This record gives sequence, C-alpha cells and structure tokens, in this order.
Amino acid sequence: MFPAVPVSIVNSVSVRGGSLSRPVGTPIPIILACGLLWMTGPCVGLAEGSEPDEEHTVSLYQRLAPATVFLSSSYLSEHPFVTPPSTGVGAGFILDEEGTVLTSAHVVEGANAIMATLYNGQRVKAELIGIDPYTDVAVIRLVHAKGTLATVQLGDSDHIRIGQQVLVLGSPFGLGFTLTTGIISGLAPMPGAVKLSESRLIQTTAPINPGNSGGPMVDSEGQVIGITTAVLAGAQNIGFAIPINTATAVLSELKEKGRVTRPWLGVVGQFTTEAIRLLFALPLAPGLLLEDVEEGSPAAEAGLRAGTLHMVVEGVPWILGGDIIVAIQGEPIRSPQAFSDAIKTLRVGQTMKIEFLRDGERYRISPVLRERPTGLPKTIDSPGTRITGVLPGGSLEMAQVCCIRF
Repeated sequence: MFPAVPVSIVNSVSVRGGSLSRPVGTPIPIILACGLLWMTGPCVGLAEGSEPDEEHTVSLYQRLAPATVFLSSSYLSEHPFVTPPSTGVGAGFILDEEGTVLTSAHVVEGANAIMATLYNGQRVKAELIGIDPYTDVAVIRLVHAKGTLATVQLGDSDHIRIGQQVLVLGSPFGLGFTLTTGIISGLAPMPGAVKLSESRLIQTTAPINPGNSGGPMVDSEGQVIGITTAVLAGAQNIGFAIPINTATAVLSELKEKGRVTRPWLGVVGQFTTEAIRLLFALPLAPGLLLEDVEEGSPAAEAGLRAGTLHMVVEGVPWILGGDIIVAIQGEPIRSPQAFSDAIKTLRVGQTMKIEFLRDGERYRISPVLRERPTGLPKTIDSPGTRITGVLPGGSLEMAQVCCIRF
C-alpha cells in the first residue's frame, strides 16, 4: 500500500464512480508516475518542497562532516602565576584511515597538547607530525582512534574559478560541526610566501569564525580545494584559505622530516616599477629593491643593505634607498616571474651569484644559502603596517603585502 498522498496532490485528483477525473492541465501520467515511484524517492523531495541543490548540499555535509575533526590546543605559560595556561580551537580533516590530519599551522604551533574531537563524539589525543609556518600548513595524527575513519578526497586548486560555489566545514567556537556556503570571491597574493611559485590565497564569502581555521574548503563535488586559514578583521564575509595544492606540495616532506627545507638569503623587497623610477631622482634600475635584510642572514653577512626612506606612492608604501638586485646566477631579474624562475633550482648550501646596484654602481657577491629558520616571518614595521604572515588566531590584517621574501 502506498503512503497517504500529500494534500496538494490529493486535491488535484478525485475518483467518482470508478472513473478518474482531474483539473485541466494536470496530466494523468505524471500523477501515476509519482505514485509508482513514491518508494524510490524522486517525488518525495518535490512533494516535501526540497530542491535538488539542497539535497546535494545535505549529502555533502553528511559525507564530509565525519571526516572533519575539532581541535583544541593547550599552551603552557612560562610564568603560570602571572599568565595562566591558554587554549586555542581549530579544525582539521582526515586524509587516510591511519588518522593523518591536515590542518593550519597556527592552530597547533607551540601547543604542548592537542585534543581532537571526532564527529561521532570520540575524543582522542593528536600528535604533531610536521609543521610549515610559511604556508600555514601542519600535519598531525590521531592517536588510538577507534573504528573506521571517514576520509576526504583532495581536489585541484589550480583550476578554481572566481564565482564558483564553495563549502566550509568546521566547528566555530566549538559549537558542533557546521557547514557554511559561499563563493570564491577572489585570489589574493600569499602573504609572506617564499616566491618559488605563484601561490595565492583563496578568498571566499563563506562565513568563517574561530574554530573554522584548519578545516576543509570544498567545491560542489565535495573535493577539498583549500584549508580555511584566516578572515579579514573588520570586514564582513571576507575569508581566506590556503590552496590545497600548496599544502600537498609540502605534505610528503612534512610527513617524512617534520619540516620543509628551504634555501634562505634573508631579503624582503619589491620590484621597481617604471612609474616609481620616473618619479624619483634616484639611481633606480629594474630589479628587486631591498626593503629589509634579516639579521644574521646570508644577505646581511654578504653586506647587502636595505632602504631607510619610507614613502607612500598612490597608496602603496615603499622603502627607498636600498640595494637593487638586478641579476641572479648571471640572469637578469626584472619581474617577480623572472625572480621565481631564477631561484627555483637553488638549494641549501649552494653558492648564489648576485649582482646588485648601489648608488649607481654595480657590485657582485657570492653568499652561501642556508636553511630558512623556523618560525613565522617577522613583521616589517613601516607605514601601512605591512604584515607578511598569516596571524595566529585566524585574522589577517594587512594594508599592503610585500611582494618578495627569500
């Protein structure tokens, strides 16, 4: 026996003396089809007012929420009587049945203990496997999780498009596993990134709150395309995610060595533009204008100098007066792409041949590259308050991002 037909359908058909009558324009085949297919489901959604898109979103949540974990990190204070221990919250997502979890570095960095709460309510300890503050990516592993673990499927962030729909899962403020939706609203430069690739942050309109950081951002097919990492303080619905391809590029090294080994020169700067060269009566040439030379770095030991003259030109802050790197390994560098191409093959311990311009004179040096120190990149204190790293806690505040850090 079929279930009772909803009122809206019952009112459209009646039986009198064994004959079937219906209002004009209501085909009998459609009514019969709904009756015959009732038990298989297609007409149920329509009868209950459920849209196919809604059903798809619900099914995505049901599939992905069990693969999402809520993370609580605890931090000990050096002076517990003055500063009590603190905690932080975030999320992550399970990559395999062994309990490998991908999350944001700032969710777990410096924590003395990490607890993970699974979708089924199970609470387990998590151990840190590897961390890379420069891409804000960390790998942890669930310890002694019981039962079969749900896992995510990784997508390809190189082919995302502005305007496509995305979904963000996490546990904002620890209030249970939630889902928010939005679109990709933009692609922003990666703050503080080592420019070995054209890395970009995914900008989204999906609401993000503390507890979402480290959770998965997925496309309409349920494939993870990003790791939720930050929001723009003071704005509405402007959040950011690390592209999943950025994470997968360092995943193997993090699992094997616990960190990512990168060559380090110790300079920060941006490329001179034609407008800036014409505006100032200074010996400026096409190349990387150094705005900061990190203390104790190979660049500092080789004698490279940063600028000291702070200027703001058309809203963009500049620090003038520093050395201008014009060639690397004998190849001229006049653009970020040329710089990226020139340093892609450099390795730790390699001698780097640099040509630079100072006061109109051309010089050559050959510093030996060392491994980049661990820890978040420092802030450059200059007009515009440029912040070159994703801030812990999930907020990203910056007026201008330095274009090159190496």
